[in-house]
Amino acid sequence: MSRIKYIPLRAMALIVAVVVVLIFGKTGGAEFDIKDPENCKLNFTILSDVHVETNNWPRYPAFTQGIQNVNKNKSGNDLILLLGDEVMCGQYFENVIFHGLTSLFLRNETILPVLGNHDAGNGEGDPAKIMKRWYRFTDAFYDIQLENPYYYKVIDGYYFIILGFETGVTDDCIYTETQLDWLEDTLALAAESGKPAFVMAHFPLHWSKDENHQTTWRPLQILQNYYREHDLIFICGHHHTPLQMDQSFRFQNGIPQIYSPSLSQLDNEGQMNEKTGEGIIVEVYEDSVVVRGRNFVKSEWVFDDEETPCERTYTLRFPITD
Repeated sequence: MSRIKYIPLRAMALIVAVVVVLIFGKTGGAEFDIKDPENCKLNFTILSDVHVETNNWPRYPAFTQGIQNVNKNKSGNDLILLLGDEVMCGQYFENVIFHGLTSLFLRNETILPVLGNHDAGNGEGDPAKIMKRWYRFTDAFYDIQLENPYYYKVIDGYYFIILGFETGVTDDCIYTETQLDWLEDTLALAAESGKPAFVMAHFPLHWSKDENHQTTWRPLQILQNYYREHDLIFICGHHHTPLQMDQSFRFQNGIPQIYSPSLSQLDNEGQMNEKTGEGIIVEVYEDSVVVRGRNFVKSEWVFDDEETPCERTYTLRFPITD
């Protein structure tokens, strides 16, 4: 019964998505594959900072074309991670457009959304009302029922842990002590899996603040403590950092980190450019995690220069045994 109530919303979103595709074209680009399909244990795609905005037309082809190439992975996607700021202002129709396109082209995919500051209104409107809207769309389109913006999901034995700021809606990434206690408890469960854990947040760790709006290093310390005895990678967005190996794929403050680019990055004139369409493919192997930059609009792998691919291999200190 709970799913039936969303039928009108999902139908409207699909109709809007079809109209958007008719206007901006259906391309999809070429098929691609992961490095070693035979030995890859898990692979997933990271898309971040799409910023669908009702009256910002150049973002529409960026997302419409990019999301179609995500679906061209020959090995399939075990997961698609939406790293926040899917929309610009948290408005209802922005969400209809974004989720209509994801349901049209990624309807058979497992999708995990992360709350971004723009998804929560970016300081405008009624935060409680906008957050309620985010929960509703998350339930309607991804079948994820939330009471808090943080949660976790286990996929093929791998823990994907999503952090979510709770009271800040602009540039204050506030984590309550309740959430951070939950993070420690969830990591304790992940430790029993014998597999690397993936912790995701929209904001980088150095943006973390406590309930008094003061900088806190507790989130980083929790991850550092875990990484001493287990494998872990932290993934974030927000900065819109264009893909470049040393900037995007880091070992920083004692833990491996991935900084995701903006899928719909535009130039100073608000138009698509060579960086528009960038995202990341993550491939998990027995003794390593390989991260690779891909431009989903151009349908090609990203290179730092003519000969150097934008990719990095994180060696697992505790190889996967099953």
